[in-house]
Amino acid sequence: MGNIVRERSYGPGGAEIRFGTKHFAPGAKVYIINWYAGMCQSIIVVGMHRKSKRFITLTLDVRLVESLRPQVCYNPAVIAKLKEHFSPKPHFYPGTINSLTKEFAERICATIPHWQQNYKNADRVAPVPDPVFESRVPWRQQLREFFSFLLKS
Repeated sequence: MGNIVRERSYGPGGAEIRFGTKHFAPGAKVYIINWYAGMCQSIIVVGMHRKSKRFITLTLDVRLVESLRPQVCYNPAVIAKLKEHFSPKPHFYPGTINSLTKEFAERICATIPHWQQNYKNADRVAPVPDPVFESRVPWRQQLREFFSFLLKS
């Protein structure tokens, strides 16, 4: 679990200060239930909505969460949201609720600060390719050459 940041910069150049997020009040407790490990930018959280005072599930930017800690959840409303999120859907497979273990929570708490550091001052830009890595992976160049006709149009 974690808390929503109290203040965050917003707008061009971070000229404006906003408190909390659109859906969560500053300092609100959120339970991190899943993540998008390939993107390293977003996590799925359950927390109490700032206006309706109901628990909601939504995808949140990792920069908006602080004070990460592994903790067991006993709230029945949050557990219902967990079961709803992990229920089988024909278009989306989030895994099983059994994947929420102590090891998973510790891994999230150790990994998310690295993601936050990488995107601290960045505005959702595509990662810059590493030339050293590119030289070690010749299949990428072959793939680019093969599909170069698509990039030209």
